[in-house]
Amino acid sequence: MKVNSTSASGGAGKTGASKPAADGFRIDAGPEEAAPKSAASGVSAAAGVSGVDALMALQGVGGPEARKRALRKGRRILDALDRLQLALLGDGPTRGHLALLERAVAEQRERTDDPELDETLNWAEVRAAVEAEKLRRAA
Repeated sequence: MKVNSTSASGGAGKTGASKPAADGFRIDAGPEEAAPKSAASGVSAAAGVSGVDALMALQGVGGPEARKRALRKGRRILDALDRLQLALLGDGPTRGHLALLERAVAEQRERTDDPELDETLNWAEVRAAVEAEKLRRAA
């Protein structure tokens, strides 16, 4: 990767006042601050951002893997709610149903690139949390 600078930096011999910018803004740099030092810090900041982007891409954050994990979590929540519904129609819920709901809700999930999926999962998590609290209070 080739990096080209679009701004001209001052020579090493100029260590007094800095050159005014195009819009009239001016910073007086002391002898301890040289122009190449500030240019180098800007380059390292840009390199740090690209390094984080590369790491996020390698981890698959926000990609198809995040969607698959979110769908699995949604299925677990719906399965726990279905089991609770069957238990309510049958012999009644047990502590196992409460534990199943709590585990399904407690699992962290990341955002996906699909806003509709995120919204649906938010509603499912809220419903499961409400049902878990009802069971907790009844116990």
